[in-house]
Amino acid sequence: MHNDKFHLLGYASGVAGKDSDAGDAPAVIQQALQQQGYSYQWDKIIYPDSGVLTDVISRSCSELAAAVSVLAKQQVSFSVIGGDHTCAIGTWSGVYDAMHEKGDIGLIWIDAHMDSHTPETSESKRVHGMPAACLLGYGYSSLTAILQQTPKIKPENLCFIGIRSFEKGEAELLARLNVRVYFMEEVKERGLMTVLKEAVKHVSSHTIAYGLSIDLDAIDPSEAPGVDVPEPDGIHAADLINGLSEIASDPKLIATEIVEFDPSRDKNHMTENLVVSLLESIHGNRNRGEV
Repeated sequence: MHNDKFHLLGYASGVAGKDSDAGDAPAVIQQALQQQGYSYQWDKIIYPDSGVLTDVISRSCSELAAAVSVLAKQQVSFSVIGGDHTCAIGTWSGVYDAMHEKGDIGLIWIDAHMDSHTPETSESKRVHGMPAACLLGYGYSSLTAILQQTPKIKPENLCFIGIRSFEKGEAELLARLNVRVYFMEEVKERGLMTVLKEAVKHVSSHTIAYGLSIDLDAIDPSEAPGVDVPEPDGIHAADLINGLSEIASDPKLIATEIVEFDPSRDKNHMTENLVVSLLESIHGNRNRGEV
């Protein structure tokens, strides 16, 4: 990462989640960054159109993936702000599109949930519970084939951190694929920093680059109340901020995304300010200054 100003892309869509208000997150974060004097470039904010839900998601993710691919090829420092977690399909399809001719990409998925359902295993049928499966090549064909027809992430180059709520079907898929899952019990036992460093080694050993997908419901809801599917007993915000600061300078870290912030459920701007702190930990204090 070699530029001083970090780039942001917004996925202003909550249509695949429990509550569509998550689509308001990019606008709220844009305003917060301006007010706090950060230097950044907001390249694009993508809004959903209307129609059949999977088609709407496919079009939004395709637009996001195209924008991500451009930034990944330029090797600039960027983050994606969701929206619901389906934006991950667009983000990492775009990174894959930019990088796959040189090698594989890895992904660390920080979340309370596995997000690895397929239409057959999901009870709720909400697509924001399916993006990790889509990136592995399982699910709606319109979502597994964004920009490129092939799976974007190999199972051995993916791991999950903070999982504490899941259902049988998605757990069976990840177990069958031998995907590394750090459940919340292990995170608490070993410490987030230890787990995060091990995860980085896991996803970067056989790849040319890796990314971070951060669902805010991974964090304890007492510190991040502005989410639609809160789960108690989560990661401490300070631990995650410190952990990200430790790995932010890794040249193999190509992109990050922060998703599932629902401003309508926030309390005293806690979650909003946390998103800003996470961005600061990733992109560094150097981005303070003229906007």
